[in-house]
Amino acid sequence: MANTTTLRAKGSWREQLVRDLTGDVLEIGVGSGANLPLYRAAAGVWAIEPDATLAAKAESRRGETSVPIVVKVGAAESLPFEDARFDHVVSSLVFCSVADPERALGEIRRVLKPDGALHMVEHIRPTTSAVAAVFSAVTPIWSRVAHNCHLDRPTIDLLRGHGWTVHLHRRRTVFVHVTAIPPAP
Repeated sequence: MANTTTLRAKGSWREQLVRDLTGDVLEIGVGSGANLPLYRAAAGVWAIEPDATLAAKAESRRGETSVPIVVKVGAAESLPFEDARFDHVVSSLVFCSVADPERALGEIRRVLKPDGALHMVEHIRPTTSAVAAVFSAVTPIWSRVAHNCHLDRPTIDLLRGHGWTVHLHRRRTVFVHVTAIPPAP
Protein backbone atom coordinates (compact mmCIF):
# COMPACT_ATOMS: atom_id res chain seq x y z
CA MET A 1 0.00 0.00 0.00
CA ALA A 2 2.79 2.48 0.84
CA ASN A 3 4.37 1.90 -2.58
CA THR A 4 1.08 2.64 -4.36
CA THR A 5 0.56 5.78 -2.29
CA THR A 6 4.12 6.93 -3.02
CA LEU A 7 3.63 6.35 -6.75
CA ARG A 8 0.35 8.24 -6.77
CA ALA A 9 1.91 11.14 -4.88
CA LYS A 10 4.88 11.18 -7.26
CA GLY A 11 2.59 11.22 -10.29
CA SER A 12 0.58 14.04 -8.76
CA TRP A 13 3.75 16.03 -8.13
CA ARG A 14 4.87 15.51 -11.72
CA GLU A 15 1.50 16.56 -13.08
CA GLN A 16 1.42 19.68 -10.93
CA LEU A 17 4.94 20.50 -12.07
CA VAL A 18 4.21 20.64 -15.82
CA ARG A 19 0.52 20.61 -16.73
CA ASP A 20 -0.08 24.39 -16.70
CA LEU A 21 3.22 25.55 -18.21
CA THR A 22 2.76 27.65 -21.35
CA GLY A 23 5.14 28.86 -24.04
CA ASP A 24 8.41 27.13 -24.87
CA VAL A 25 9.59 24.69 -22.20
CA LEU A 26 12.95 22.97 -21.73
CA GLU A 27 13.00 19.84 -19.60
CA ILE A 28 16.47 18.85 -18.45
CA GLY A 29 17.22 15.22 -17.60
CA VAL A 30 13.99 13.98 -19.17
CA GLY A 31 14.94 10.35 -18.47
CA SER A 32 12.49 7.97 -20.11
CA GLY A 33 9.94 10.76 -20.54
CA ALA A 34 7.60 10.25 -17.58
CA ASN A 35 6.58 13.93 -17.62
CA LEU A 36 6.02 14.25 -21.36
CA PRO A 37 2.39 13.00 -21.50
CA LEU A 38 1.50 15.42 -18.68
CA TYR A 39 2.19 18.63 -20.60
CA ARG A 40 -1.11 20.22 -21.63
CA ALA A 41 -0.61 23.93 -22.33
CA ALA A 42 2.97 24.31 -23.59
CA ALA A 43 3.59 25.57 -27.12
CA GLY A 44 6.42 23.04 -27.33
CA VAL A 45 8.74 21.02 -25.13
CA TRP A 46 12.42 20.53 -25.83
CA ALA A 47 13.93 17.81 -23.67
CA ILE A 48 17.51 16.78 -23.05
CA GLU A 49 18.88 13.61 -21.52
CA PRO A 50 22.55 12.61 -21.22
CA ASP A 51 21.82 8.88 -21.58
CA ALA A 52 21.10 8.00 -25.23
CA THR A 53 19.06 4.91 -24.32
CA LEU A 54 16.78 6.90 -22.02
CA ALA A 55 16.53 9.71 -24.59
CA ALA A 56 15.29 7.16 -27.14
CA LYS A 57 12.65 5.97 -24.68
CA ALA A 58 11.55 9.58 -24.10
CA GLU A 59 11.44 10.14 -27.86
CA SER A 60 9.08 7.16 -28.19
CA ARG A 61 6.57 8.90 -25.86
CA ARG A 62 6.11 11.92 -28.13
CA GLY A 63 2.82 10.54 -29.43
CA GLU A 64 1.27 10.51 -25.94
CA THR A 65 0.58 14.26 -25.99
CA SER A 66 -0.63 16.83 -28.49
CA VAL A 67 2.19 19.18 -27.44
CA PRO A 68 5.13 19.14 -29.90
CA ILE A 69 8.14 17.41 -28.32
CA VAL A 70 11.81 17.44 -29.37
CA VAL A 71 14.26 15.18 -27.52
CA LYS A 72 18.04 15.61 -27.74
CA VAL A 73 20.96 13.87 -26.10
CA GLY A 74 22.70 16.46 -23.94
CA ALA A 75 23.73 17.49 -20.46
CA ALA A 76 22.37 20.22 -18.19
CA GLU A 77 25.89 21.60 -17.78
CA SER A 78 26.17 22.39 -21.50
CA LEU A 79 22.75 23.15 -22.97
CA PRO A 80 22.65 23.12 -26.80
CA PHE A 81 20.32 26.13 -27.04
CA GLU A 82 20.72 29.85 -27.60
CA ASP A 83 20.47 32.45 -24.85
CA ALA A 84 17.01 33.54 -23.60
CA ARG A 85 15.25 30.79 -25.58
CA PHE A 86 12.77 29.33 -23.05
CA ASP A 87 9.85 30.57 -20.98
CA HIS A 88 10.26 27.73 -18.49
CA VAL A 89 12.84 25.12 -17.54
CA VAL A 90 11.70 21.93 -15.80
CA SER A 91 13.89 19.77 -13.58
CA SER A 92 12.33 16.65 -12.12
CA LEU A 93 14.62 14.72 -9.76
CA VAL A 94 17.67 15.86 -11.73
CA PHE A 95 19.74 18.24 -9.61
CA CYS A 96 20.62 15.43 -7.23
CA SER A 97 22.63 13.78 -9.98
CA VAL A 98 24.04 16.41 -12.33
CA ALA A 99 27.84 16.37 -12.33
CA ASP A 100 28.20 20.13 -11.74
CA PRO A 101 25.08 21.70 -10.18
CA GLU A 102 26.47 25.26 -10.27
CA ARG A 103 27.32 25.03 -13.96
CA ALA A 104 23.90 23.51 -14.72
CA LEU A 105 22.21 26.35 -12.85
CA GLY A 106 24.23 28.87 -14.84
CA GLU A 107 23.20 27.21 -18.10
CA ILE A 108 19.54 27.25 -17.06
CA ARG A 109 19.77 30.93 -16.26
CA ARG A 110 21.40 31.54 -19.66
CA VAL A 111 18.63 29.83 -21.68
CA LEU A 112 15.72 31.31 -19.69
CA LYS A 113 13.98 34.39 -21.03
CA PRO A 114 14.25 37.42 -18.69
CA ASP A 115 10.79 36.69 -17.24
CA GLY A 116 11.28 32.90 -17.23
CA ALA A 117 11.25 30.47 -14.32
CA LEU A 118 12.75 27.17 -13.23
CA HIS A 119 10.22 24.59 -11.99
CA MET A 120 11.58 21.75 -9.88
CA VAL A 121 10.56 18.64 -8.06
CA GLU A 122 13.63 17.49 -6.22
CA HIS A 123 14.83 15.62 -3.18
CA ILE A 124 17.14 17.68 -1.05
CA ARG A 125 19.34 17.47 2.02
CA PRO A 126 17.18 16.82 5.11
CA THR A 127 16.73 19.70 7.53
CA THR A 128 17.18 17.53 10.62
CA SER A 129 20.91 17.40 11.37
CA ALA A 130 20.94 13.74 12.47
CA VAL A 131 19.10 12.60 9.33
CA ALA A 132 21.28 14.86 7.17
CA ALA A 133 24.37 13.21 8.66
CA VAL A 134 23.04 9.76 7.76
CA PHE A 135 22.25 10.91 4.21
CA SER A 136 25.78 12.35 3.88
CA ALA A 137 27.31 9.11 5.15
CA VAL A 138 25.31 7.01 2.68
CA THR A 139 25.74 9.29 -0.35
CA PRO A 140 29.24 8.15 -1.46
CA ILE A 141 28.03 4.57 -1.86
CA TRP A 142 24.54 5.50 -3.06
CA SER A 143 25.85 7.82 -5.77
CA ARG A 144 27.92 5.00 -7.28
CA VAL A 145 24.95 2.63 -7.61
CA ALA A 146 22.24 5.24 -8.33
CA HIS A 147 23.63 7.10 -11.35
CA ASN A 148 25.41 9.86 -9.36
CA CYS A 149 22.37 10.61 -7.16
CA HIS A 150 23.45 12.59 -4.11
CA LEU A 151 21.02 12.31 -1.21
CA ASP A 152 22.55 15.29 0.57
CA ARG A 153 22.56 18.05 -2.05
CA PRO A 154 21.39 21.40 -0.65
CA THR A 155 19.73 22.44 -3.92
CA ILE A 156 17.50 25.13 -2.41
CA ASP A 157 20.52 26.69 -0.70
CA LEU A 158 22.37 26.58 -4.04
CA LEU A 159 19.56 28.46 -5.77
CA ARG A 160 19.31 31.09 -3.05
CA GLY A 161 23.09 31.42 -2.88
CA HIS A 162 23.12 32.35 -6.55
CA GLY A 163 20.42 34.99 -6.09
CA TRP A 164 17.38 33.02 -7.25
CA THR A 165 14.04 33.72 -5.55
CA VAL A 166 12.60 30.39 -4.45
CA HIS A 167 8.85 29.83 -4.03
CA LEU A 168 8.14 26.61 -2.14
CA HIS A 169 4.86 25.08 -3.29
CA ARG A 170 5.07 21.81 -1.42
CA ARG A 171 7.44 19.96 0.87
CA ARG A 172 7.20 16.42 2.11
CA THR A 173 10.15 15.17 4.16
CA VAL A 174 13.07 15.53 1.69
CA PHE A 175 10.97 16.19 -1.44
CA VAL A 176 10.16 19.71 -2.60
CA HIS A 177 8.21 21.32 -5.43
CA VAL A 178 9.52 24.83 -6.11
CA THR A 179 9.46 27.59 -8.68
CA ALA A 180 12.66 29.62 -8.83
CA ILE A 181 13.05 33.03 -10.44
CA PRO A 182 16.58 34.01 -11.52
CA PRO A 183 18.12 37.24 -10.36
CA ALA A 184 17.92 40.21 -12.72
CA PRO A 185 20.89 40.32 -15.12
